[in-house]
Amino acid sequence: MKDIVSVITTFYNAQDYILKCLNSVNNQLINEFFEIEFVLVDDCSTDDTAKIIKIFFDNYTTGNVKSKVIKTPQNMGCGGARNFGIANSSGQYLMFLDADDYYINNDFVLRAYSMMIEHNADIIEFGLKYINQYGERENLVSSKTFIINNNHIGNLLVMFYDSMIKFMPWTKIIRRSIVETRPYNTSRTFEDIRTTPYWVYNANKIIIANTIEINYRAAANSIIRENLNETRLGTVKAISELFEDFKDNKDILKAMYDRCLVDLRTMIQINSDSDYFKEMSKLNTKMLSYIYPDDYQKRTYNVE
Repeated sequence: MKDIVSVITTFYNAQDYILKCLNSVNNQLINEFFEIEFVLVDDCSTDDTAKIIKIFFDNYTTGNVKSKVIKTPQNMGCGGARNFGIANSSGQYLMFLDADDYYINNDFVLRAYSMMIEHNADIIEFGLKYINQYGERENLVSSKTFIINNNHIGNLLVMFYDSMIKFMPWTKIIRRSIVETRPYNTSRTFEDIRTTPYWVYNANKIIIANTIEINYRAAANSIIRENLNETRLGTVKAISELFEDFKDNKDILKAMYDRCLVDLRTMIQINSDSDYFKEMSKLNTKMLSYIYPDDYQKRTYNVE
């Protein structure tokens, strides 16, 4: 019986860029030990994306990938659609790929699966390339490959700070049992931040690979492109919401707070008199109250 790697792609009005995504998965190599299940989740799209997908698989299938398109009963947003895709997939290992992104190398899934089997890992993290807000191409990848075992997983959340582990799910291959420890958050924004830290925390072994495998493209109308202040505030707010669940582990709280300082410091430098800064200050106080419950007021001030 072959293992199955399920690649889950959700889409909503993605007709302008879905073809690169389709090609990058359809051309993936397999071996005798596993097969690829490509699950495409139509989140009630209103354009021609579903038609493009049908035409593509009617004409360009390689036989390496078993694909299916499923439609959500109503528009659920990215997190809800991912949950729908997970529930309708059968793989022991899961990968996620956004409709506007694509795999760079056609042996990526094969190598990711092989690493999971060889090391009995729960999560493997890979690098990506992207165009930043200034139009410059950048790579986001670890300088080396290394393995973290379960006795270090709790402190691993600090690695979100350096982006060696990234909040987005599509830079990873993940064991299904880990994904099932936490449903995908159904918030309409920053749902990744509200989900992946739990998967990281519940993993027993994580590999950080130093290869660049995914081409990431932020949509032109996304929060990341349109309003950096909203992105900074939304990131910190999403992280702060995790504090209650991790309140008994101060190392994790400090690690998550350390990640927030990236956005907090930027906001102080360029927007210290703005409403964004005031909201950041309130979140800062909230987070410090978990880390230093006895004297947090000495360490910060709250903006009423």
